[in-house]
Amino acid sequence: MKVKILGVMKGKNKAGKSFCQYHFQKPFTDYENENNDCLGVTTGQEFSYTDYNLKPGDECDFQYEPGFQGRATLSEVEVLKQAVEESVKAAGGK
Repeated sequence: MKVKILGVMKGKNKAGKSFCQYHFQKPFTDYENENNDCLGVTTGQEFSYTDYNLKPGDECDFQYEPGFQGRATLSEVEVLKQAVEESVKAAGGK
């Protein structure tokens, strides 16, 4: 699923294990578009114990595999386009 990262929250659970919560925007699905009047994009979030070192603005492909009770679990993230860093933008670069 191709997404654009909007925000990343990193923390630790009660047991002290590190986690990441990725917040993103993505296009509406074909089903949503065919059965509704959709404008713009939709948002979502994905939880992972793996820190993929993503930053707001990164464009990624989230890849899933079957997890607990058959639910899709994030298994890999491919960064398709990295975000332009603010310091580079401020200096007039791309």
